[in-house]
Amino acid sequence: MGLLKINLVKLLDKTVDLSDDPRQVALEVLEAVAKGGRLDVSLEKRSSLLATEDLALAQALVYACLRHQSRLDFLIKTKLKKNRTDRLALTILRLGLAQILFFDRLRDYAIVSQTVELARVKIPGRQGLVNAILREFLREKASVWGWPQELDGRETEEAQRLAIFYSHPRWLVDRLVAQLGYREARANLVANNQPAPPTLRVNPRRVSREELAARLPFPTATTKFSPWGLIPDGWPGRPESWPGFQEGHFAVQDEASQILGLLVGRPRSALDACAGLGGKSLTVASLVPECRILALDPNWDRLNKLLKEAKRLGLGAQIKIRHGEIQATLPGEEFELALVDAPCSGLGVIRRRPDLKWLKTPEDILRLSETQLEILKAAGRLVAPGGRLIYSVCATTDEEGPGTIQRFLAQSPQFRAWETAEIPPVLRELAVGPGSLRLWPQRQGTDGFFYGLLARV
Repeated sequence: MGLLKINLVKLLDKTVDLSDDPRQVALEVLEAVAKGGRLDVSLEKRSSLLATEDLALAQALVYACLRHQSRLDFLIKTKLKKNRTDRLALTILRLGLAQILFFDRLRDYAIVSQTVELARVKIPGRQGLVNAILREFLREKASVWGWPQELDGRETEEAQRLAIFYSHPRWLVDRLVAQLGYREARANLVANNQPAPPTLRVNPRRVSREELAARLPFPTATTKFSPWGLIPDGWPGRPESWPGFQEGHFAVQDEASQILGLLVGRPRSALDACAGLGGKSLTVASLVPECRILALDPNWDRLNKLLKEAKRLGLGAQIKIRHGEIQATLPGEEFELALVDAPCSGLGVIRRRPDLKWLKTPEDILRLSETQLEILKAAGRLVAPGGRLIYSVCATTDEEGPGTIQRFLAQSPQFRAWETAEIPPVLRELAVGPGSLRLWPQRQGTDGFFYGLLARV
């Protein structure tokens, strides 16, 4: 099966007369990510350097290289006599080959000449190597779409084939095969490499889903599980520029996260124990006007952004913020609802953050699962009798999902998992165990997500 090509029509309205700038910005972002930097932060820092169309191209180049990194590296190394090169040269070759394979609207001569010029500036003396390799790939373009002939006849393990062809680290592929079986693991890898559109969550305090859909200047589809979600068919520009954004008619939130609104009930008080940018707090506030919400986070910048977003949506009066970590117990306070959207690997959002699959390790998963259990136990101490505790992670690993819930219940006899009857009927197909819901991009078309639903007895 050939790799899915990026549709630049969704990113660019016309063929761009390329300069060196988009490639140079893409190279800088890729180098920053390779050193452990966040993809979104690295792109944002450089967003002012380019015009809108060039920035769209730079972003598309970065995502293509990260999504298909192993595949690109395998092909490149077949052209290197010593089968190795330094990281900067390899990244420049990735940029060139990614354009040859995935960017049909760019002219071949422009791809080669501008990538070679980038090499001349960044790795003087090696631009000839870059030129020779890229021109060889142009001659062989039709033959490199399928599984590389270099592996024909070898007894290569299927997991390794998946890891190379679909560009995921081998340890992650092994885990997915163990969880899902070979066929569905492959479907997950395919889904992870596809661009994900922004999903809108309507603010029901200001507009209905039907009213917002009618106002948007492009077609939308309604989400399957969330009664507040809209998925744009194509996504021209940034959501901040769309009708209704300034008026607070919608927020951007994946459907997997939106369905929290179907689980919270009608609490009068709620604690968002790991508030982050406030998606969970804002969801509750928009649906339960009588609920007072305390949003807790150790990062002041995130809390300030939460307040700004709450003001835009007209929900600021309901939400109070507090700086700190939940592990430092809040004395004398109990809540009818506690939300723990715990720090996690983020491996459920690889569609949006392809850098994560290259930055995380198995050791990270174990470390995070310990932190998640600690946070969950601290939040549990603040749930009033009869109250609810909802745990969530945008991760697909068992350790961060059902494993954390099982360990918590074994150590917390005052809590129980929800019964099936307590789960809204529309969500029951997502159940994977007592009080556990799971979503996958290859199944539901959402981010990979896990919910642990608990009640204090």
